[in-house]
Amino acid sequence: MRKITLFFIFVGGIMFAQQPQSYLELSNQNQTNEFNGETATVINNSSQGIIATYVAKVLFDIGLEENCSEPTVTYEDFLGGPIEILNCGPTMSNAGDGCYDPGELEIGFQISASNGSDTVSIPAGAIGNTDPLAGAITFAEYTVVEFTPNVYAIAMDIWENNFPLTDIRVFGETGELIETIQVNVPTNIQVFFGMIADEPISKIEVQGEQDSGELVGNLYFGATCEALSVNDNILSQLSVYPNPTNDIATIKMPSNIEVVSMKLFDVLGNLVLKNANTTRLDVSNLSSGLYLLDITTTVGSITKKIVRN
Repeated sequence: MRKITLFFIFVGGIMFAQQPQSYLELSNQNQTNEFNGETATVINNSSQGIIATYVAKVLFDIGLEENCSEPTVTYEDFLGGPIEILNCGPTMSNAGDGCYDPGELEIGFQISASNGSDTVSIPAGAIGNTDPLAGAITFAEYTVVEFTPNVYAIAMDIWENNFPLTDIRVFGETGELIETIQVNVPTNIQVFFGMIADEPISKIEVQGEQDSGELVGNLYFGATCEALSVNDNILSQLSVYPNPTNDIATIKMPSNIEVVSMKLFDVLGNLVLKNANTTRLDVSNLSSGLYLLDITTTVGSITKKIVRN
């Protein structure tokens, strides 16, 4: 099983000493923190079923193509809901609830809250958010998203109201915990997070630490992804050196494959370099920092981390 977990660093964020008990008590009260352009910190704890984690949509899309035999995902934007913060009842789904009519949400997922609490719909702009959000209505509970049928890939925006740490627990098709991921996000800003597994996922639990009031939005789910193929094992032998580098990075690979093209992205998913049919990458003109190198070869694609000194 290939592990391409991406580690990023977010510095900053403001923690609030006071926190309301329910999202119904909020309406345009949250202050939006200044976002300094860096991303979330992702830490994988048990490293069992997850192939990769992502903090940029473009990298998630690349991961789907690299790891999934059927990369199609369903997208739910939560538009069409109430125009004010509203209690949606115990569950939110395509069957209908207190916020959405039957058929209004996409088929295949259900949102609920821990301990049988209610869910909430937050329209765009109600608490400083740019897009609609959903989750547990009370800060003391956490958000549960279940998938029927099971899925291999999940991505979403995460919103934390008061404290930056979010735990994401990932459960397999028989209900066993296959991974716990901790995400460090700036509060009061929608932050993208995605994951791909090589085994089916039945549900995730999204829990903000210190009862911080987590919400989710712009939900992607689906795909069919498997464990390593023969070509994946060949690609796992590919390496980049020197790393870190000051100027030139060289791609070392088995003799029976060739590089077709290379694309270098910054941690926000912006394309910064593109080379064709070469094993050398000149990064001398780039700023210091972490980059993601997407390498397409004659047997498939793989993403590698590069650090520019």
